[in-house]
Amino acid sequence: MGKYCKEVKKLSLEITEAITESLGIGPTYMSNKMEDGMQVITVNCYPPCPNPEIALGLPPHSDYSCLTIVLQSCQGLEIMHAEEGAWKHVPQLHGALQVHVGDHFEVLSNGLYKSVVHRATLNSERTRISIASLHSSGLDEKMGTAKELVDEEHPGRYKESSFKDFLNFLSTNDLAEGKSFINTLKI
Repeated sequence: MGKYCKEVKKLSLEITEAITESLGIGPTYMSNKMEDGMQVITVNCYPPCPNPEIALGLPPHSDYSCLTIVLQSCQGLEIMHAEEGAWKHVPQLHGALQVHVGDHFEVLSNGLYKSVVHRATLNSERTRISIASLHSSGLDEKMGTAKELVDEEHPGRYKESSFKDFLNFLSTNDLAEGKSFINTLKI
């Protein structure tokens, strides 16, 4: 598990460089903040459920991080297709990692990248294991929109916040009720 954590962190840094380069702010824009930032690993076990259509493993949410990298043992992750307003199964590709853009990158990019709203569903026959690795800057590090992406035609659309601000939000709000931290950041 330790080796996996190191390798997935290295991958997250490479993906971060590609994203910031695609935004025109340079591949090293976030390098130090991410290198010294947080990595949170969650291992989830979803046992078989006789009636998966009436239960959820995790309610709909987006991750308050820059990136989340997920490895799962079988299909069970669904993402919200924004244009259609419908849930879509993420296909299971054995050994493939799934990468989700989180709220931090939505804020940094001034909405050019959108955080992925997703949920975990249950299976009637198999136990599903998922390992999610969330990557972000430090606990108190404020994330705001890159100043290079704000001008008269593209005003700032988000307030800055930190991972600690998100934890404070979690302590007083129930995500199962559909409350979203990213919505509190929109200007």
